[in-house]
Amino acid sequence: MSAQSNRNKTLRRSTDLSGVDYSQNSSLEMMLHNEAGNAYKKPWHRLERGLRLNRLRLFAENFARVRGLKPTEVTALLQLLTKSLDKKALNSKMTVIYDMEKEEITEIKPLVMHQNSAGECLFQILERRNAVTFRKARPGSAEGGSKTEEQ
Repeated sequence: MSAQSNRNKTLRRSTDLSGVDYSQNSSLEMMLHNEAGNAYKKPWHRLERGLRLNRLRLFAENFARVRGLKPTEVTALLQLLTKSLDKKALNSKMTVIYDMEKEEITEIKPLVMHQNSAGECLFQILERRNAVTFRKARPGSAEGGSKTEEQ
C-alpha cells in the first residue's frame, strides 16, 4: 500500500540557477534589442497601438512646447488624440504625417486648434464625411431611356 501512496505524490526537485550560463541566449537578446530599436521605423499605419500612443504623446509634448500650452491643455489634447485613435480616425497615413527617419509625427491633418475668449486653447479633430457621389446617367440607362424602348 505504501507504494501506491508514493505513486500519487509529486516529487519536487530543487532547481539551482545560480550556475547557469545565459551567454547562449545572447543572439536572441541581440535580435530582440534590434527589433526594439527598429520598432518605430515602420510606416504609421503599420505601428502597433502602444507605439502609436507613444508617438502621439511625444507629439503633444512637442506641440505644447512650441505653442506654450498649459498642462491642462496638453492633457485635453492627449485625451482627444487617444479617443480619435480608438475611433480609428487617426489610422490612415493620409491623416497623420509620420517621419520614419526621425521617428516622430510631423503633422496631424484633421487637428484644429481654437482659442476661446478666455484665452484657453481647445482642440478638435475634424471628421471627414463620406460624401456620396452620383454617376451621370448614360443615354442608354433607365433614366435616359433603355435601348429597347428606343427601337
